Amino acid sequence: MCVDLGKKLAFAELVETALRPVLVSSSKKKLVMAELTVPWETRCKLAHERKRTKYAELADECGIKGWQAWIFPVEVGCQGFPSQSCWRMLGALGITGKSRKTTIKELGKEAERAFHWLWIHRGESS
Repeated sequence: MCVDLGKKLAFAELVETALRPVLVSSSKKKLVMAELTVPWETRCKLAHERKRTKYAELADECGIKGWQAWIFPVEVGCQGFPSQSCWRMLGALGITGKSRKTTIKELGKEAERAFHWLWIHRGESS
């Protein structure tokens, strides 16, 4: 996986941990941990704290080894409401203005579409 966000950041490596894949820049000793959760809108804050706690130990270990680590637990409510964490993550990664607004809108649409699909197929056993 390679990421180049408007020529601002470039992560050329993907490291797999026991938790999730992590984006890494070895030359700059930086890593980004992002995990999406799609809870009910009323449970976004709880989901955020649970994911932050899950990655805290890994971030601490990275800091001890001289790496700069960011944890981005992000939530998009299952009915299409992107939480503040989505805005914060995109801004921190250098995605701002119209690009960020468009991305947030698309996140919401996709979550709503997936929720609708699940609702339609709720009676199926497979």
